[in-house]
Amino acid sequence: MQEQGWANNSNGTYETRFSNLGEIYYCIASILKYAPFINRIYVVTASQVPEGLSSFPASGLCSEDRIVVVDHTKIFQGIPEALPTFNSLTIETMLWAIPNLSEYFLYFNDDVFLNAPIAKSDLIGADGKIVLRGKMRPIWPLEAKYRLRNLRCKILRNRRIAAHFKTAQMHAAKLAGLSQYLEIGHHPHIIRRRTFCEFFAQNPDVLARQLQHKFRSIDQFLPVGLANHLEIASGNAVVRSPLGCAYLRPQTVNRDLLAQLFHPDIAYGCVQSLDEFEPKWRAKFMRIMRAKFASHLPADARSQVDKDDQAVA
Repeated sequence: MQEQGWANNSNGTYETRFSNLGEIYYCIASILKYAPFINRIYVVTASQVPEGLSSFPASGLCSEDRIVVVDHTKIFQGIPEALPTFNSLTIETMLWAIPNLSEYFLYFNDDVFLNAPIAKSDLIGADGKIVLRGKMRPIWPLEAKYRLRNLRCKILRNRRIAAHFKTAQMHAAKLAGLSQYLEIGHHPHIIRRRTFCEFFAQNPDVLARQLQHKFRSIDQFLPVGLANHLEIASGNAVVRSPLGCAYLRPQTVNRDLLAQLFHPDIAYGCVQSLDEFEPKWRAKFMRIMRAKFASHLPADARSQVDKDDQAVA
């Protein structure tokens, strides 16, 4: 794959980023179960409708208009040169353009889910300020690493340096004029739509540079991070300690981590690259999730777990 003349070996092109084992079912079921105050769930796709998505309203788990599929062409309307895109950072940058989106919205990756009930007060305080979860860190160590990576990229020439989550947060903090960045984890994020609208209206060049990348680039900012840092810079946010997150990855998954899925004090969960889990751990995880969300999962999602169990047996 090529982008702007470079051979693309970015971590944004790994096959696992395009796999699907029904993670989105758990994400939606968790919202229905643990955040009933969320009025509408928008699923952003590229000319696709996730298999079985309609089974949620068909099973009586929500109203027919509760889950809305939004095609890329809707959020990139007027910017056809940005499509097609295979870049989550590019897509996240345009979420504010979803038609009829609320002023405040909660952003989930499809591998993120609620592990326990949350309240509106966990997201927006009584004073109206956005509640951000993370820790403030100095920018300079990340900036030094970023410069070294860019130097390496020039020396190696036809090699693309993989994008980094923290580097993208650093870029976002600098755009907001801060000398520190908010280090965040893999969990849902509260965003104010107007923050994006106003910033990009005033900085169209920043938006254009961000959208030119078809695949993840080390030069891109984290859209959620930009929203966070703009709110911090304007005094419209309060930073609090992170809520617990059961963070499951192929390299680290074990019984103790799976046990966190039963803990009521761990608000969030994230399962990265479920397709790369050892079969026994993948099956255990899916059985737990099936039981955890049995009351909010349609039959289509439960049957997928049965198939995986049979493959492991």
